[in-house]
Amino acid sequence: MLKNMKSLRLIAAIAGCTVALTGCDRMLEFEPGDVILAEDAINTADDLQRMLNSNYDVLANLLNGRQQSIAELLTDNMARPYSSLDYTAVWNRETNFFTPTTGGLYTDFYYAIYRANVVVESFDLVEGLDDATRLRLEAESRFVRAVCHWYLVKMWAYPYGYTADNSHLGVPLRTDAVAPPSPRATVAEVYAQIIEDLEFAKANLPNENGPYATSMAASGFLAHIHFLRQDWGASRSEAERVINSGLFQLDSDLDRYEAGSDSVLAGDLINPETVFGITGGYFSVDGDSLLNDRSYAFRDNFRQDNNLNPQLTFSDDIYDLFQLNSADDRGDWIESNGVTHKVTRFDNKQFFNVPIVHLTGLHLLRAMSVVESGGELQTAIGDINAIRDRAFGADLNDLDPTSNAAAVLAAAREEYRKETLCEGWELDQMKLRGVMGEPETVRDAPWDCPGSLLQFPNSSTTAAGFILNDEGGCL
Repeated sequence: MLKNMKSLRLIAAIAGCTVALTGCDRMLEFEPGDVILAEDAINTADDLQRMLNSNYDVLANLLNGRQQSIAELLTDNMARPYSSLDYTAVWNRETNFFTPTTGGLYTDFYYAIYRANVVVESFDLVEGLDDATRLRLEAESRFVRAVCHWYLVKMWAYPYGYTADNSHLGVPLRTDAVAPPSPRATVAEVYAQIIEDLEFAKANLPNENGPYATSMAASGFLAHIHFLRQDWGASRSEAERVINSGLFQLDSDLDRYEAGSDSVLAGDLINPETVFGITGGYFSVDGDSLLNDRSYAFRDNFRQDNNLNPQLTFSDDIYDLFQLNSADDRGDWIESNGVTHKVTRFDNKQFFNVPIVHLTGLHLLRAMSVVESGGELQTAIGDINAIRDRAFGADLNDLDPTSNAAAVLAAAREEYRKETLCEGWELDQMKLRGVMGEPETVRDAPWDCPGSLLQFPNSSTTAAGFILNDEGGCL
């Protein structure tokens, strides 16, 4: 850890009051572009907490539909975007280092990583910081750092397993707030750091911490991460730790996106399935009623009840999947005129909470992990049927208890794709199937063709020896 923080400069992109996941914390009031010396900005434990809250603030503004929309566009789930040139470039797999939407996404993930590193490296500036507070602040900061690195490596690099030793290029690995721009680390190096950070968070955070990082949230992310590493046993173990905790319950309806109002506070409407999520809407802070919009990218990109031409609509492929069984209540998530298949999942919602890691996803990850590891199929069948009972009615479309492994895996994958529609997780599944050698195409092109990865922004090339992703070749 750095002992002398005098030269550490905080570039504050915070205007007025920074809003954390749960509302408007009375933050250090930096103006956009202000350059603040750490010795002036961080003097107390409260200052550290405020800086940590600003990390969550950036993360919340990344996972409010921004990241999910980009990820969905790289799969077979979405039709060609309505008018956005940036979204069309993503859908066409033609991003370049001047594409502002993807460049902004990349940069903002590193903003959160940078601020997390500032917190971890600033403890020596605060006199009398007790060990428990210091440990929690470090654990939460490393949780944010890990999550951001993981989203980056998933979208800007070929997946874990693409090379035998994962020596293929990942993304820059930043664990030092004052380090100069760096070239790309290997995927093996990035994943190792992500897992180390999440294991630290898992070991040092409580199981409950309001809407902030928890030990359970760390396990939820680790379940996803180990699944992509094809470590089926570790994925199942982490998923079961959350499932068996008793802290979360499968929702009885089909709506994990809980909407608040000026009279119903968003913080009181966290869905019981949410292991980690983004809370947005109306909050009561210091006696004031404040609005924090954490769902605008979902609402503005997908919602069709107040937009004749939403940017993002479903593909024929996903529409056909939902039409296979008319008794599936999730069919109501799509409204079609036979040509355009619009998303109704966010209709009649202006401001709502966004689940990121949820119990439904973990049940289905466990089901797939069980099958892939050759485990007992009844556990996997039980997970699948719990999800189907909600969608079709109890016992109306259950998977046959005598189903073989192939049928169980196919059912789990189908349910996962349906349940996570619009959430961006299908991109992970698609890449995993490709790495495992299954024939996988996206809109008639190989899943890993040049252009299938997002291009790094031009600013990244300031690092000596930085290698950009290949462009073009998917058409």
